[in-house]
Amino acid sequence: MTDDELTAIRGRIDELDRRIIALLAERETFVRRAGRLKTDAGAVRAPDRVAQLVRRARSTATELGASPDVVERTYRAMIGAFIDLELAAVGMTGAPPIEPVRPGDAGELLTLQRAAYATEARIYGDPGLPPLVQTLDELTEELERGLAFKVTHGHRIVGAVRGRVEDDLLRIGRLTVAPDFQGRGLGTALLAAIEESVTPAVRHATLFTGHLSAANLRLYERLGYAEERREPLRPGVELVHLTKRLA
Repeated sequence: MTDDELTAIRGRIDELDRRIIALLAERETFVRRAGRLKTDAGAVRAPDRVAQLVRRARSTATELGASPDVVERTYRAMIGAFIDLELAAVGMTGAPPIEPVRPGDAGELLTLQRAAYATEARIYGDPGLPPLVQTLDELTEELERGLAFKVTHGHRIVGAVRGRVEDDLLRIGRLTVAPDFQGRGLGTALLAAIEESVTPAVRHATLFTGHLSAANLRLYERLGYAEERREPLRPGVELVHLTKRLA
């Protein structure tokens, strides 16, 4: 390939980039209009809508002979940028980032877990709920064997979620948000993060909560989880198992 040929190809790429940016500018006008209709971060992040867009993008890429993986990565980056734009529209410009948990986070995660589950203990009249009596060694071992993500605010962990993959199933557990950070869409964002962290071979996600945990049930059902079965835990308490198709 000669220098002239390379220059010509780069010129065509520059032209395409300008067209792409023009389309992004048009897309931004609609994103801003949609953002004005949303009132919280959970509605902005809309993980089900993101998953739908990514599936459609991969399908279109296949139809047009493009790499689905490249298109998905590009789309996820674009969607993330527009989500940040929409978050600004609903006053969430300082939304904390989500990142993988580190081994040294175990102690702070245990403190967060106990604070978050104190409300559940009051609902069920049971101070011995498993999340409240889990030891640091047990939690550390769990982190070594599975997935875990956290939300930080400054130097403080204010939310976390854990899970593990078994064949084509993602088992999600210990979704926790600090009491003073609840209602900001962090639970929704954490669930989206762990769902998106697994490979396409993982087809379903499952989680459970107590039957009296109304807020948890509303959140999970809003995010696409459907009740699968109920399991008696002790007299007057049932565990509600819910599942969601990921792919």
